Amino acid sequence: MVVFCCDGCGETLKKAKVDAHAARCRECYSVSCVDCSQSFPGDEYRNHTSCISEAERYEKTIYRGARKLDESGTGHRQQQHQRSKKLTPQEAWNQTIEVAAETAPPSLKSYMDQLAMMENVPRKEKQFRNFTVNSLRLKGPGGEKIKGEIWALLSKVREEEKKKREAHESNIKQQKQPTPQKKDEEDSPNLSKEADSKAVSESEEELADLPSEKAVTKAMKKALKKSSNKQMKFKALRKQVHESLSLKADKSGEKKLKKLLKQCIDDNPKKIIMDGKIVKLIK
Repeated sequence: MVVFCCDGCGETLKKAKVDAHAARCRECYSVSCVDCSQSFPGDEYRNHTSCISEAERYEKTIYRGARKLDESGTGHRQQQHQRSKKLTPQEAWNQTIEVAAETAPPSLKSYMDQLAMMENVPRKEKQFRNFTVNSLRLKGPGGEKIKGEIWALLSKVREEEKKKREAHESNIKQQKQPTPQKKDEEDSPNLSKEADSKAVSESEEELADLPSEKAVTKAMKKALKKSSNKQMKFKALRKQVHESLSLKADKSGEKKLKKLLKQCIDDNPKKIIMDGKIVKLIK
């Protein structure tokens, strides 16, 4: 159980007694944890539910616990307690009692404060009821009623704390898992490659019913050699190639031939060039 020390007067306090002490001590501006010596101003001490173990506290430099690398890459152990360490059932139950003591109604506040100062409170209802008979002097019909109210409060807080712990653990697991966005980014190069290959295959299918690129290039050179200055407009060149290769006279065929002619020019930059709308044969 966490124990604090008033930074104003030096009095040692159980967690459940900090609020009452702060109300009467004018110099209590903060409290420090007795185990780790960390100071907590205001109400920040409420979040400090667990601290370093007794072995870490008393053995200090000869403590032989699990050694892990810190952020600097050295082998030094971290000074602060690892908060990811799993609580024992009794530690979790003591934490539940402390939380319940802070939120208890006025009729149960004094009983909950006493329970918060004890470390061996049973976790099962039957044993808990027997424990409160001697520890809290709860006897008779009135005592049974108070026992039921205390147990109902503890059960409610325990469920809430359990849900918080499960939500925290699930968040940690989700952070360790790769996000869907990263997975999509990894898959995107493959998708782009598939799209490029599909576009190439579609382009090849469009030109499948035309003569080969070699035959078209040969027909282009022959037509340019016959023209004056070995040059002519692209449209006229396309018509001559169309006639020399005896292609079908339809709009789709003309578009495909136009595309093939430009492809042939691009593939033969040392022999044929296109200057605007004029196609020239290099001598």
